[in-house]
Amino acid sequence: MIDLRTTFAQILNKKKVHRSAGAIAGFASALSVIVGTFAAYATPKGWGRVTMALHMTKKPLIVKLAPLLTGVSVAIATAAGLLGFYLWLTDRESEPDHKSDGDY
Repeated sequence: MIDLRTTFAQILNKKKVHRSAGAIAGFASALSVIVGTFAAYATPKGWGRVTMALHMTKKPLIVKLAPLLTGVSVAIATAAGLLGFYLWLTDRESEPDHKSDGDY
């Protein structure tokens, strides 16, 4: 039987995976900020805001999508952070003679 963990460890380089996940999380966060900025400009001002609050007019699509995109970027950043922690933890376990934090 093939050990799945060993197979993935051989195929994927840990540092490349961690850097790629960090880059994807950074891109998603930047995209979220840009969409949030556009959504702030797209919200109605003045009496348009009142009519939108009274549900007489609909919200612009970008205003509806901004919170969704923000949630997705937070989820991606959390996954990248957990992946980085897991890779750091498995890297420490694979080193047999690593020094503890107090030994120099």
